[in-house]
Amino acid sequence: MTKRSDSPKMNSTWVDEDTANYLRLRVKTFYNADYFERVVLPLLNIPQHGQVLDVGCGYGGLSTILAELRPDLQITGLDIEAAALESAANGARQNGLTNLTFEQGDAHRLKYEDCRFAAVLCQTVLTHVQDAGSVVREMARVLKSNGVFMAAEYTSIGPVSTYNSVEDEKRDDAWYEKIFRLSRLLIKGKRALGRGDDRLGVRVPLLAAAAGLDVFDVRLNDRVLHVIPPYVHPKQADYLELLRAYYAPDPDCKGLTQNIELMRAAGGTEEDAEWFYNSGDTAAVRQAITDGNLTEISAYMLYLTFAREPDQDIR
Repeated sequence: MTKRSDSPKMNSTWVDEDTANYLRLRVKTFYNADYFERVVLPLLNIPQHGQVLDVGCGYGGLSTILAELRPDLQITGLDIEAAALESAANGARQNGLTNLTFEQGDAHRLKYEDCRFAAVLCQTVLTHVQDAGSVVREMARVLKSNGVFMAAEYTSIGPVSTYNSVEDEKRDDAWYEKIFRLSRLLIKGKRALGRGDDRLGVRVPLLAAAAGLDVFDVRLNDRVLHVIPPYVHPKQADYLELLRAYYAPDPDCKGLTQNIELMRAAGGTEEDAEWFYNSGDTAAVRQAITDGNLTEISAYMLYLTFAREPDQDIR
């Protein structure tokens, strides 16, 4: 089912090539492999040869990880963006993942029949939809009895939680006060435009419970980005590649244009958006990466919510 004119709006900002490249790089660093294998997979507890739905799969990051670790599963990735789906399907073919298919559809109105899937998952999706409660209810609807729901969703409340050796000493109390205030305005503007709520992750367990699911575990993802010279550990190569993309020049000022739109929607000004956009010294950070002397350590609050569709016989 493709998007209908009366469907709730999605935040469609993920299809330009720069964003696509950044999201592909993030796939390699989103989870620590041992955490996903030893913690996430056992909590999912998907039966052999089960059918799995990845809602809002984007470029196929979560679907790919699961397909590689559990080749017995039949995984369907669903997204509203055709370009992202095409890229995800190409990636699956290149990696020889025959247990993974991709389909276009609207997360607010899933096209599948009731009680079809053994597991229904989403990752950084509910923070970008207009009606997260509706999406969670749809995910619950298509779950089999005793099937498992997982949502990996972040919560951002505005303050900076990053150490950066280039910029940290330049940030005084006034800077932190202003970045916090403007961050909150951007979150407010996103909500005002119907593009989701960056604070949602911590509330996903409540949405799951309201949809009739039994929430049996909530935890934080354990991933912390860290690059510390002389960058001798293999994981840091992936983190550095991600940072190069994150701090890459933005010649078209796409980020500024989006900030202005969100800031105005929240009652802020274009000057606020420009200050926020230029609040970091990205050129100096890029040079530090090139010179091999950047230290950066950062994490964000990514909540993992696990819930189960109750046994229909005892419900």
